[in-house]
Amino acid sequence: MSDVYRKCPECGIMNLNRDYCEQCGVLVNTNMRRQKERQQRIKKKKAVAAAKKPNRITLFFEKAKTHPNPIIRFVVLFFYSIWIVVLAIGSFLALIIGYITA
Repeated sequence: MSDVYRKCPECGIMNLNRDYCEQCGVLVNTNMRRQKERQQRIKKKKAVAAAKKPNRITLFFEKAKTHPNPIIRFVVLFFYSIWIVVLAIGSFLALIIGYITA
């Protein structure tokens, strides 16, 4: 096994086969530091996504899909289906236009 020397970014001490500085305790292993930073970014993105509220249309459809009145549920599901079809057609047209212009 080869010896790995790592220089501490805080105090400048050379550490032999260590992930943390033996003098100040700072993380000196670059791979571990990057992995830790990546995990913190992912955790922050998840927190932002969890805090983000859905828009009013989505909230309306979600509440109305579980409405106790079956007539209201049917009407909402009908319009929700139309909305999904309109979005699918719009996406398809955007795809076609993108291929034509490219």
